[in-house]
Amino acid sequence: MGSERSVKETLASAGRKGRLLIIGGAENRTCGAGALETFVGLAGGADARVVVVTTATEVPEEVAEEYTAVFGRLGVSAVRELRLLGRAAADSAATLRTLDWATGVLFSGGDQSRIRTLVGSRTNELLKRRLDQEGLVIAGTSAGATAMGHWMILGGHGHEVAASSVKVGPGLALLGNVLIDMHFNERGRLPRLMSGIALDTRLLGVGIDEDTAIVVGDGRFEVVGTGVVTVVDAGQSTVAYAASDDEPMAMFDVSLHLLPAGCAFQMQDRLPEIGDMRGPEEG
Repeated sequence: MGSERSVKETLASAGRKGRLLIIGGAENRTCGAGALETFVGLAGGADARVVVVTTATEVPEEVAEEYTAVFGRLGVSAVRELRLLGRAAADSAATLRTLDWATGVLFSGGDQSRIRTLVGSRTNELLKRRLDQEGLVIAGTSAGATAMGHWMILGGHGHEVAASSVKVGPGLALLGNVLIDMHFNERGRLPRLMSGIALDTRLLGVGIDEDTAIVVGDGRFEVVGTGVVTVVDAGQSTVAYAASDDEPMAMFDVSLHLLPAGCAFQMQDRLPEIGDMRGPEEG
């Protein structure tokens, strides 16, 4: 019991808030590489206690086994699964005890519409509290990534910026005024993300490539991984809405930022920062 308490105290030391790790999907799952290693490091290294939430996937057993093996190769032996297939499970005392035990929580990929049952639940409230007050590290990949925002993208496709190109619903609200999309460049989702932002230009659009993640904390995020994070800022833009949902909108003065690994973004001031983008073999 003493060692568990010491890990939690270490993560929450100096009043440090927790961190979000938001992954664009298809993350590297080999030992010693990628966003999952970052997640383990933030959650306590070999002392981490990880809960994998498999609500979004149709194959929870396979997903749980795969992540357990990956975390094992990264030195973590304490891994538990939570399926949370309904609101009753998300509100149960047993679920809350498991989440209170964790130093890191990972939401798997799948179908993000299944995560809607967790919105506003006791699980949701506990995660918010522990993120803000106890240094909990929360990660989401693919479907689990878009669920981190106040709103999440539930679907939609199309080659135009139009209301019919995106479907949104309430998210877990672990991250404020941000709308997140994933598998971004691989699936050509810039029109979808811009369509979502056009519906509410107060939101900051963040599109994350596969095997790429943002580490969020203290009002900013840093980019890790092999791809690029695309930021859409329409805060100063003008939007002319179409007569029907299927017709394209007009958008003027939209800022677009492309951030590879090493770059960062100040979310409150909406300012990108150029980081050290040198490769490992460069001087």
